[in-house]
Amino acid sequence: MSVDTTDSKTQVLEQLLTEARSEADGLRKRLKRFEKIVLSTRLIMGHELKKPTTALSGYLDLVSEDLEAANALSTLAYVQKALEQCRLLDELNKFYLELLKVEREEEPLGVKMVDIAVLLESVVRELPPELDARARVKTRVAGESGSIAFNPDALRLIVLNLIENALIYSQAKTPVSIEVERIVEQRGMGNGELIKLRVTDQGVGIPEEYLKKIFSPFVRLREDIAEGSGLGLTLVRSLVELHGGEVSVRSAVGKGTTVYVTIPTGEGSDEVATIE
Repeated sequence: MSVDTTDSKTQVLEQLLTEARSEADGLRKRLKRFEKIVLSTRLIMGHELKKPTTALSGYLDLVSEDLEAANALSTLAYVQKALEQCRLLDELNKFYLELLKVEREEEPLGVKMVDIAVLLESVVRELPPELDARARVKTRVAGESGSIAFNPDALRLIVLNLIENALIYSQAKTPVSIEVERIVEQRGMGNGELIKLRVTDQGVGIPEEYLKKIFSPFVRLREDIAEGSGLGLTLVRSLVELHGGEVSVRSAVGKGTTVYVTIPTGEGSDEVATIE
């Protein structure tokens, strides 16, 4: 008796097709849910978050005027620093909204040519006085490094997080070094120019078991040393990779840590960012 396998094959194919449709429906539902989350987040970041920052800036402006009239210059300086942070928060909010344009395949990054040496100096200048950054941070920017095509607010945030971490997790008065150089690396069929940035400290170091997950969200090494969300290095890696770069870390407990950031120069942008 011969067995007709055609029907059985058809049944198997129909079953597979049914399962595929079911998977597709499930995926479609998850995507719709994700779209709603992204939309809600965009509305919160773009509209609701702007309300308190705008209000804070307005109140601080009024206080600033009163202090200036009263010649309370020392207090005025702190108010002006608070205003600067409000403005930075507003810029980061704008940058976040730009990132969300990726889904619509629009230009998302707001890339400009950024003078690295000027940006480093600006970041060190704005760090909290208690970190003694001006005395501790030593920068070396190779003469040919020059500028890099990057979103200036993103690059500032990357450098700020790395330097601040290095200062916080180091003993007082120990140095933190930042070195920047331009290199040529073989990439595919040709050569590509890269900017390599190294931030090195002589701090507590990172235990080996943490090295593989240090860039994961909410990972914190020493809650007794510093407060925080554990998102700083996650944000650094995300922003670096978004611009086509890579980030890695080497560390030894009790000896310190070096974070390496490698980014394509991306030269070709005509617009130059102004760093104050």
